[in-house]
Amino acid sequence: MSDEQSWNTLGANGNAAAHTPHLDALAAEATSFDRCYTPFPLCCPSRASLWTGRMPRHHGVLGNWRPIVPDLRDTGVAQAFRKDGYHTIYSGKWHVPGTTPERMGWVDRSAIPAVLGGQDRGRYIPDYRDYAAARGYRLDPRHIENLTAEDIAHTTGPGAVPYATASISDDDFLETWQTGEFLRALDRRPGDSPWLAACSFNAPHFPMVVPAPYDRIIDRSRVRLPDSLAAGAGTRPREVRESHYATDFAHLTTEQWTEVTAHYLGLCALVDTQFGRIVEYLRAAGEWDNTIVVFTTDHGDMMGAHGLMEKGHLLHYEEALRVPLLIRHPGRPAARNTNLTSVCDIARTLATLAGVPWDEPDDGRCFAHAVGATGAAPTREYVSAETTLADGQAGGHGDPFYAEHWSYPRDSLNASIRTARARYVFRSHDEDELFDLTTDPSEVTNLADRPDRQAERQLLRDLLAGELADAFPSMAERLRRPAGHTG
Repeated sequence: MSDEQSWNTLGANGNAAAHTPHLDALAAEATSFDRCYTPFPLCCPSRASLWTGRMPRHHGVLGNWRPIVPDLRDTGVAQAFRKDGYHTIYSGKWHVPGTTPERMGWVDRSAIPAVLGGQDRGRYIPDYRDYAAARGYRLDPRHIENLTAEDIAHTTGPGAVPYATASISDDDFLETWQTGEFLRALDRRPGDSPWLAACSFNAPHFPMVVPAPYDRIIDRSRVRLPDSLAAGAGTRPREVRESHYATDFAHLTTEQWTEVTAHYLGLCALVDTQFGRIVEYLRAAGEWDNTIVVFTTDHGDMMGAHGLMEKGHLLHYEEALRVPLLIRHPGRPAARNTNLTSVCDIARTLATLAGVPWDEPDDGRCFAHAVGATGAAPTREYVSAETTLADGQAGGHGDPFYAEHWSYPRDSLNASIRTARARYVFRSHDEDELFDLTTDPSEVTNLADRPDRQAERQLLRDLLAGELADAFPSMAERLRRPAGHTG
C-alpha cells in the first residue's frame, strides 16, 4: 500500500513517463480494477474504510486525526483473519486515529508511527528517526515528514517550489528502511499457519522531496500534464479556487509543474522498487504462487489538474478519488475490469478470496467473482465519497466528530457520486458540479445549471440522498428538493 498515489501513475495504466516495472509486471498477472475509488480523499478516513469496510459516516473518522467510533476499535479485516488462524503482520504508516494496529488484530507490528503533539500524524516514525540519526542525519524534531532542515528550506518560503532532491540517500530513505523491517517481519512468521501481511508506505505523499536517483529517473520529455491544467482553478466553485490547493501553487510555471510531476512519479518509482524487493523475497521463499498479492493506496493527488495539488475535503475530482487496485490471485488469470468498486469493498472481498468468515456489518460489496474474470457482472451502479469540515476545520487534536455531531450551517458536507458516465458533486456551502465523463473525462465543463441536464442532476441527487439519509438526514432532505444554483 502506498500513500497518495493516483490511478494514472502506473505504466500499466498508460502513463508513458512512469517508471514502475515491478507493478507493471504485477498488473500483467493480476486483475486491475480500473475504476476503484476512495470514499474520502484523505489518509485517516480512507484507511479506516479500508480496514473496516465502512463509509466514513459509519466509522466516524470524518477527517484526519478524528478518532474512530469506540465500538470499532477492536474490529476489522485483520481481526477476521486472526480469528481464522492467520498470523498477521503490519508494517509502516498506520493513521487510523482512536485505535491501534494491535487492537485491530495485527499481531506483529513494525515501523508504526508515534503520536506527535497529541495527534496521530501518520509519518512520524521514531524507530526510523533513531536509525537516521545513527546514520548521521539530523531530522527536524518538529516536522512530521522526516525531513532535514536542508530539505525543509528547499520547499518553504516565498516562491518556493514543492519539490527537491532529498538530503537523505536512497539507501537510508524511509521506504528503503521500512521494506527491510517488513521483510524481517516476514522472516518471523510461523511456518505452520497462513499469514496476512500489510506493508504501508509513506511515499509518494506530498511534499515531493525525492532521493537520488529517483529525483531524475523520470524522463521530463515524457511527462504529460493534465488537460485541465490550462483552464486552472478559475472555473471551479469558490471554495476550491480560493483554497490553498489552488493559491499555494498558482505561481508555478509549466516547467515547474513538469518538475513536480516528475518528482511525484519519482517517489512512485521508489515505491515500485520496494515492491520489487518484496516480490523477490516471496519468490525466494517459495511463497509467490501461494499468496494473493494486492496493491492499492488510500487516495490520489490532483497533481496539476485544474491547477490544484494535494487532496482533501474540497477535491471531489477524478485525480484525488480514483486509486489503483491490483489483485493477483495465483489460481486465476490476469484481467482488466472497469466495474465500479470502492475501497470499502476490499475487506469483504479479500476475506471471501481467502475463505475467511466475514460477519462485520459494513458498506462493502464483494467483488471476488471478478478477480481473474473477463466481463464479470458489476456489483455497483455507482460509488460515492463524502467529506466534512467541523466548524471549518478538517481535523482536530484527537477530538471526536461523528455524523451525529454534524450541524448545518456551522459544519460543511461535500459529497459526490460517480456512475459509469457522470460525476455529481454536492457542496453544502457552495455551488454543485456535474460532469459528463464520456465527453469530458477531465471534468472541465460544469453542466449543473444546464436546463437539459436537470433530470440527470436530480436523479444523481436522489441517489446521493439515499446514501446519506441515515447519517445526514437534513442534507438528504435538501438533496431531494429540486436543485438551485447553490445545490
